[in-house]
Amino acid sequence: MDKVNLGKGGVHLRIHNIIPHFIDLYESKKDLSILDLEAYIDENTEVFNYYFPNHCPKTEERLQAAIEKYPTKMGDIHIMSERLPKIIKEIDELYIKTYNDDLNIRYTLLVGTYGSNAFVTREIKGDIYFAVEKLSPEVEHLKVITAHEIGHVTHFSFAARQGMDWTTVDWTHGLTTLYTEGAATYLSKKIVPGLNESVYFTYDEGGDSWVTCYQENKTEVKRRFFEDVLSGWNIEKEKEWFRLSGGDYFGHNRLGYLLGTDYVEHLVNTIGEEAALVFWNGNDVKKDILMWLEK
Repeated sequence: MDKVNLGKGGVHLRIHNIIPHFIDLYESKKDLSILDLEAYIDENTEVFNYYFPNHCPKTEERLQAAIEKYPTKMGDIHIMSERLPKIIKEIDELYIKTYNDDLNIRYTLLVGTYGSNAFVTREIKGDIYFAVEKLSPEVEHLKVITAHEIGHVTHFSFAARQGMDWTTVDWTHGLTTLYTEGAATYLSKKIVPGLNESVYFTYDEGGDSWVTCYQENKTEVKRRFFEDVLSGWNIEKEKEWFRLSGGDYFGHNRLGYLLGTDYVEHLVNTIGEEAALVFWNGNDVKKDILMWLEK
């Protein structure tokens, strides 16, 4: 059901939490079956129409594998069903306080089948989904991923207020993803400062080797990304650089997030935060990134 909280200044915060539906189903069954999981999905078609297939493939193998993983995650799922709405409220209010902009975001909390951990819908700038089976229940980790996803909506809002023509955005290109993920990570570091660097990229404490790999191979990472762009972008390259299923080049996935954050921080240092976060409106951000990659 939709749970409406009052945020700062009486702002309505819309949180649609279907995690309790899953918990009730799981605890009512001796052994959860694929049919049971499909019933949960079918009862929440509005939610899962966004989740499948763009953020997770829906196959019998995927559903069965998820069922086998749930038992070790149920304690965390219980915790996050209670904890995450409170954290969303806190971070949402921090964004309003920092940028004086009520984005009227609709948040959806679900238990998925081990695909994406969180995402923002492209069709409606303002809907954020969290799939908690893929998240750490630690407070600081939840704060960072919440700040990252709200960062996307905030970033889009800055450009929209300047009259951004969204038809000019090539959403499927890696240079666009690099810029938008970099902006969201930059904003998450500003809103939830002072944490271990890797937390801003992996949303847990297991990412130190990931960040070290990037730092030690930065020149080569930039060169390889540059070459991938010049040779033509495709879904396999998108997976390699920005999806959990990547990591063939350097042994770590989603290195494009670190690359994007470096680029946005470079842009902020060069032209200032406000100009950097609306740079794709009226400027050739793809060309600028390519010039930066060559340096």
